[in-house]
Parts: sequence; structure tokens; C-alpha cells
Amino acid sequence: MDQLSRRGFLRTTTVLGGLGAAGMLTACSSATGNATEGGGKAVRTQLSWLKTVTFAGFYIAEQQGYFRDEGLSAPLLAGGPNIPDTVSVVAAGGADVALVDFAALVKARESEADLVAVGAVFQETPGGFVSLAANPVRTAQELVGRRIGLSPGAEVLVEAILKVNNLPVRYERVPVGAGTGPLTKKECDVMACYVTAQPLALEQQGVDVVSVTQGELGLPDYALVMAVRRADLQADRARFAAYLRAVIRGYRHNVKDPELGVRLTLERYGKDLGLDAEAVRRENEVQNDLIRGGADVGGLGHIDPVRLAGPVYAGLRARGIGTLPPVSELLDTALLREAVVD
Repeated sequence: MDQLSRRGFLRTTTVLGGLGAAGMLTACSSATGNATEGGGKAVRTQLSWLKTVTFAGFYIAEQQGYFRDEGLSAPLLAGGPNIPDTVSVVAAGGADVALVDFAALVKARESEADLVAVGAVFQETPGGFVSLAANPVRTAQELVGRRIGLSPGAEVLVEAILKVNNLPVRYERVPVGAGTGPLTKKECDVMACYVTAQPLALEQQGVDVVSVTQGELGLPDYALVMAVRRADLQADRARFAAYLRAVIRGYRHNVKDPELGVRLTLERYGKDLGLDAEAVRRENEVQNDLIRGGADVGGLGHIDPVRLAGPVYAGLRARGIGTLPPVSELLDTALLREAVVD
């Protein structure tokens, strides 16, 4: 979802609760896989944003001892607007796991960053569109001819949706920033958004809205894809299988007990961000539906190679990414089987 500018759009969570200063990266280290002071092998995760409830499953895995059960320590490195992209951090040895999307992962290969996807937190990307309930947009057809609020570069997403649905690429682009004012002031008919952010902020303001994911509009994708250096995976598959198993346990716990993820976000990991408790609670509720996925996906953490090669790759091509590697080169499906959680 890099076309939507994650940094720009997630700043709208200030409406939900307020974001503080970005976390800083820890110093880069070449000691990948070495034992840490706390015992166990380290797997450092470069988060793609600040420590919000998005990463609740990681917090739970740490606090409930799921990483420790696997003989791991798992430092969580905060992201934010002042750090490099997650792929660059991992490629440079500053972390072991990047949380990324497939578009960025494909582009990274062009710069010879040899990373491979091993699983995904979100079975459906939270990228989508929000409109007022009085003038709703629920289908791709209803995007045609509309005034669409878009941040710089986000028109690629709209045009890809229209193309994959064989619809005319006809709409009016309305430049917008991070806020939702253009929609409530009716300067646009619909806005690109994250369904876990802007629609919830508007709901909290008492605005009746309709939101729809890009997957529901025919452009499915995964999000928070966990990617590692191929050489590291080849050197120690067991370490990454253990890591993946702990993360899946963490998100499974979050789905069953979302209040724990909310509490850890507010009281520990995101306590300095000035977050609003009810907003965090609502965001976790909405994102859990996307983390679980629907009946056509393989379950928590799963990436279906057929789905990736089919509709997801079709969407990437529609977004102008013409050279796509064979799925077998981009995705290691065997690791998830090795990490199956009963």
C-alpha cells in the first residue's frame, strides 16, 4: 500500500488519539542470531510504524512469553517518519525481519535486496476508501466519475482498481493531506484511506460513513508481510520458524482476547503516544477482521501462493509493476508449515 503513503495516512490517527515522536532505530548490528543478554537467539523486527495497536500480536507474543518459549528474544524496533524503509534496514543488517508490502518487496529485488516473504499479519490489506453514508461508494463501478480525495501518488491505486474491473479510468483527483476535512466539507465524494484509521476517526466525530477495502473492490493484497534475508533463512530456518510460530500465537491471542492487545498498547508499548483508549479498542476490533481473513484465505499468518500469483500479482501489474518474479522466488511457503501452531 505504499501508493497511499502509509506515513501520510497513518498520521490521521492523531484524530483517533494522537501520535507522539517517532521511535528511533537501535544501532545496526551484524550479530544476527547471536544469543542476547536475556538468553535465546535474537530476531529483531523492524516495525513499519510507531508502536500502535497494529502490532498488538507482537506485544502479546513478547509479554506472554511466546518468544521465550521458542528460545528467542525478539526486540521490536519502532518505525516512524524519520527512519528508512523497513527493507533497507533489514538489507543493511539493522534488523532480521522487515514488515513490508509485496510492492515494496518486489521493488527491493530490483536493487538487489534478496529478501523472501515468510508470512503476513494482515490477510487483507487495510487500504481502501471512505465515503459519507449519504453518498456512499461501495463498488468499483461507483468510483467512476467521482471526485476522489488522494494524497500524492495514490491515483495509482484508483486506476489499478478501475483497470482490473475493466472500467473506464475516469475520475476527478482532489489533492488532500492527512486530514478528513475534504470529505466532511464535501470537497470530494470519497477518499482513499486505511479502514483502520480515517473511517474510525470520522465515526468518533459522529459522522456516518461507509468504508470499503481495496480487496472488496477487486484489488486484494496482504499487509505487514514478514520478510527476511534469504541468506539468513538458509543459515537458520529453525530460528525463523520459531519466530513465526510465536508471532502467530500472539495474533491468535489478540483475536481471542483483543482487550489484552489494547492494554499493552496503551500501558506499555504506545504509552507515550497519547492514544485514546476507545479509539485503540475500535481499531483493534476492525483490524482483527482483516488479520483473520475470509473463508478463501489460509488462516493467520498464511500467504497463499495461488492467490499471490493470481489476483495479488494482477493488482501489482495494474499498479505499473511490470516485472514480477516467480512466486517461488519471492515466497517461502514451507516455513509456515514448519511453524504450524496447533
